Amino acid sequence: MKKQRRKLNYKLLGSLLVLGGLFLFVFPYAESLYQQWTQPNVGIQPAEPTPVLPESEAAPSSAEQPREFLPISGRLVIPSLQLDLQVGYGVGEADLKQGPGFYPQSGYPSLGNVSIAGHRNAYGSPFLHLDKLKPGDTIELEYDNAHYTYRVDKVYVTHSRDWSVVDPTSQPAITLTTCTPLIPVDGHYDRLIVRGYLQ
Repeated sequence: MKKQRRKLNYKLLGSLLVLGGLFLFVFPYAESLYQQWTQPNVGIQPAEPTPVLPESEAAPSSAEQPREFLPISGRLVIPSLQLDLQVGYGVGEADLKQGPGFYPQSGYPSLGNVSIAGHRNAYGSPFLHLDKLKPGDTIELEYDNAHYTYRVDKVYVTHSRDWSVVDPTSQPAITLTTCTPLIPVDGHYDRLIVRGYLQ
């Protein structure tokens, strides 16, 4: 009985030693595979050194990278109309009751098409005289602690559902939108658009 127990103990001990040896043998390979799987680029070097670009060709710094339009307010100044307006964020009815508002899909002022809607014949009529703007007139915008000056390029009328006016533009632009005419005969408004470009 004692001999059988000893044999069983020896077999068990032998099995444990064999398993321990296998573990020690396989562990470095398993660890290496695990690191390659979780961090595939560790230890991989490029075939050729990366060229250093001259300063003029270097990638723009993070401050120069395109920025998202922020849901903050701004200030709109149109000297020729003697307008100085606070601009909120949003173009819903409740937003525009407070005054002109930035379209949420606006581009960042220095990079894209920053678009602003406002009432012409209600809630203080902030854009009442927008139709009097002419090409060459100046529009100023303060936004995100920066000042931008735009020059009016054109003033025109489009359909009330023409959303292309707030689409991205190839150069930095400002787009002001409001209803026209002041009192529609058939009850249907069109959209008066003022488009200017950054100076």
